[in-house]
Amino acid sequence: MLKKRYRLRKRGSFAYVRTHGTKYNDRYLTLGVVRGNCKLVGFVVSNKIGKAVKRNLVKRRMRGAVRELWTSIGSGQYIFSARTGITELGYAEIKERISALIAKACGVKGAAAENRT
Repeated sequence: MLKKRYRLRKRGSFAYVRTHGTKYNDRYLTLGVVRGNCKLVGFVVSNKIGKAVKRNLVKRRMRGAVRELWTSIGSGQYIFSARTGITELGYAEIKERISALIAKACGVKGAAAENRT
């Protein structure tokens, strides 16, 4: 699990990233980024995704993927928002999509970008 000190938790922090951040979209995920000197990550899974069990499963998978990709994330504040249909994806697919979004946001070719070429 991602430690609490690395997570965005306050409503104002989420609002700041949404208003001042840059968005990167994927079919199943959206990434909002604001560059900064610390590394903080937040996760959003709305009620459209499903009941609480499915939402919690998606959040756990997203947190686990970000934890494994932590070294490839640059400094800044990040919000990963799940979109409808993400419950059909497994952990490996979610991790690959998060990796691709991080590579897009950082402007470098990551492992996911190299696999697709």
